[in-house]
Amino acid sequence: MKKYLVAAALSAATVFPAAALEMGQPLPYLTLEDQHGGAHSLTGNVHTLLFTRDKGGSDVASAALEGVKQAELDAKQVVYVADISIMPSIITSMFALPKMRKQPWLTLMDDKGDATANFPHQTNEVTMVRFENGNVADIQYFSDGAELKTALAL
Repeated sequence: MKKYLVAAALSAATVFPAAALEMGQPLPYLTLEDQHGGAHSLTGNVHTLLFTRDKGGSDVASAALEGVKQAELDAKQVVYVADISIMPSIITSMFALPKMRKQPWLTLMDDKGDATANFPHQTNEVTMVRFENGNVADIQYFSDGAELKTALAL
């Protein structure tokens, strides 16, 4: 019986989208893979979350993070999450992942789109969510990599 309850709980976790990231709300618990296949759990120790859902936003994030090492992002508790679910799998495997693997920073990926379905976003922009005491304190959108880099103080 316990096996069925665990299976049902896991099924429900994959069927229902994550809670919305709204002002005052906590970061939902998520476990996502990075571009190297490593699993990462998002917890309350995230200070800033960068989120993209399309190529335009991804390009802005890449421009802002150019030359930035993962150690710098870790020190500032910055996490980058990308919803790559709209990308055809052949494009992901042949082009996007090899390019992403060359980046010195980690990109956590939502390949189904359900984990980040309720994350705020605007077309061709990076969403920057700041947390204080584990709750959303500020949400901003960036369409320029230099402006985003300045806001991140990198």
